[in-house]
Amino acid sequence: MSEHNIKTINMYNNGGAIEYIKHSEIDPETDKWDRLFKYIENSLQKDKTKRIIEFGSGKGEIAIKLQNAGYNIISSDTVDVFLDEEEKQGIKQIKKYNFLVDNFNEVFDLKADLIISWRNPHLDMDDMKKLFNVVYDALTDNGLFIINFQNAEVHPDAKILPNGTKYEYKILPDKKTKEERFYAYYSKEDIEQLRRDLFDIEEYHNEGGKEAQNWHVLTLKKNRIPQ
Repeated sequence: MSEHNIKTINMYNNGGAIEYIKHSEIDPETDKWDRLFKYIENSLQKDKTKRIIEFGSGKGEIAIKLQNAGYNIISSDTVDVFLDEEEKQGIKQIKKYNFLVDNFNEVFDLKADLIISWRNPHLDMDDMKKLFNVVYDALTDNGLFIINFQNAEVHPDAKILPNGTKYEYKILPDKKTKEERFYAYYSKEDIEQLRRDLFDIEEYHNEGGKEAQNWHVLTLKKNRIPQ
């Protein structure tokens, strides 16, 4: 796990998670979560027998929507404040899990039909490669992976780490937690490198921001043997 992700987890543990929860109560971004819910339903063709796991579920916005609609969803996060909030929200299946450190099989003891990793912009290229390999091993044959990345094209002045990650550290002006936060940005070429030997692209689009370009959004399908 990179030093950048460690800093992010520490930020959430030291007040950032509480701040996120309070901010979401003021601005619940209902349209965004409704849009994601419909996107997931379309990807699954509304098949409620599928087993879903979310990595980095935060306060559980999408998990509770899927659960209430009858889907079999397990939410997971590594921050205790988020896990406690998920329990308060009424999410039934919750796991404490860090996909960069913990053994998936020991925590879940199943194969998932769909794994979701949504709005986790703090992973550098090395961490992202680990995520992709964990997800590949955790999915059933032909299982799906829904993920989004911040778009590098929207951040042309980003710095570059030795491992090729385009990034910046910044303080969000609307947040009380005045710690610099690490944000990684990915190009289409970066995504192709990550998914190439593991997944095929089922669906791709951009969304977010005034130009609807801030995020790459993908549904990936596991159907290849890793090289």
